[in-house]
Amino acid sequence: MKYFIAFLIGLISLHQITLAQIPALDFEVIKMSQTDEPGLLLMGGIQGDEPGGFNATNIFLMHYKITQGNVWVVPVLNRHSMLLNHRGIYDDMNRKFANLEENDPEFPLIQKIKSLITNPQIHAILHLHDGSGFYRPTYINKEMNPNRWGACCIIDQEYLHGSSFPNLGEITNKMIEHINANLINPSHTYHKRDTQTSKGDIEMEKALTYFAIRHQKSAFANEASKSLSLELRVYYHLLALEGLLTQLGIKFERDFKLTPTRLYYLINDQTLKVTIANMITLPLYGLREELNYFPLPKGDIFKIKLDSPAYIVGLLPKNNQIYLKYGNKLMTRLKPQFMDFDNNLDSIKIEVDNTKMEAKIGSIIDVKNSFKITELKSGYRVNVIGFVKPNDNSKEPNESEIKITLKSCIPHFSIDKKGKIYRAEFYKDKAFAGMILFRFR
Repeated sequence: MKYFIAFLIGLISLHQITLAQIPALDFEVIKMSQTDEPGLLLMGGIQGDEPGGFNATNIFLMHYKITQGNVWVVPVLNRHSMLLNHRGIYDDMNRKFANLEENDPEFPLIQKIKSLITNPQIHAILHLHDGSGFYRPTYINKEMNPNRWGACCIIDQEYLHGSSFPNLGEITNKMIEHINANLINPSHTYHKRDTQTSKGDIEMEKALTYFAIRHQKSAFANEASKSLSLELRVYYHLLALEGLLTQLGIKFERDFKLTPTRLYYLINDQTLKVTIANMITLPLYGLREELNYFPLPKGDIFKIKLDSPAYIVGLLPKNNQIYLKYGNKLMTRLKPQFMDFDNNLDSIKIEVDNTKMEAKIGSIIDVKNSFKITELKSGYRVNVIGFVKPNDNSKEPNESEIKITLKSCIPHFSIDKKGKIYRAEFYKDKAFAGMILFRFR
């Protein structure tokens, strides 16, 4: 399983969060290695408002397998900006690879990505972006002209002496041939864009790919058009990636047919989940817009461990709430109830539809008719949110040994919009001990 640590500045009032108060978050590096060579470094999300790139890396990590070669993936370089759907809250991260002051908040991240680029196991770089309009070598209209960046493969120069793959222009041409052989619409046609950076392009000299070039690493960038839907952007990014992998001699497999329709369903996978602090599991899709009185740990509340099959899940404090994000998408808003966490309850005994079983803390349990918490450790109690026990006025309810049906639950207390999923929260004295979700089918 994969961990995504939402590491936001400590001891700040949630309602006072501003861009400048959110620290530069570290990024993950996932190594999909099969053999040592050749090695590709794949990156997305250096601009936080370009979802095509980091959704493409996310799909690649979740649904591809490397069978020969070595691929290192940074699913999203600029996580703090991704969570805010912002190009760069500390200015443009992709203009910091020439000269950068050590007091820049992103200085440690830039040093880290530089060390990855210059690693001897890495021979080529692919950087994924979303660009405006459709690049065309000659002017056609305001959306298709030389000043647009979408729908092109970018290099800084045609040939790179001393690199493992020096023929940048030839490789790019092959990538483009592969993309254009699989176009959804002729208007999406890709072109090569050679920025000829060394001839005096001051802005491009500051970019990540040119840093790679200066260190004899073959560097390529792919720009998907912002004029296209997310699944189409991801489609063209993956075509470019597959074209490059083939040119580098890196072999791969994927577990799906590469089409925009299939990508739409993979991106919006309704089965995706996230586990919070090892004790709470939520589905990413179908949640209510707000979840009130949601237990979260005291202390360093802006350092929360998340576990999900997806690599682009995170938490963002905002407006007295904590937003659960999947890439740029807001999945729900948690209204937190901060408390001590007790980590000593691993599982409980339950009865579901008259079948006895054991359920781990953090589980989601499917129910047809009824469920019951049958046994708890001494000193623990359970509160099923939305279930009201008749004639019970206790301040600390305990709903163990009670058969609970869908009809006995109040719909607006469910965590989902359909009114089918209810949370059982476990406590020891005042400490939160975990949660299990019961999902009526």
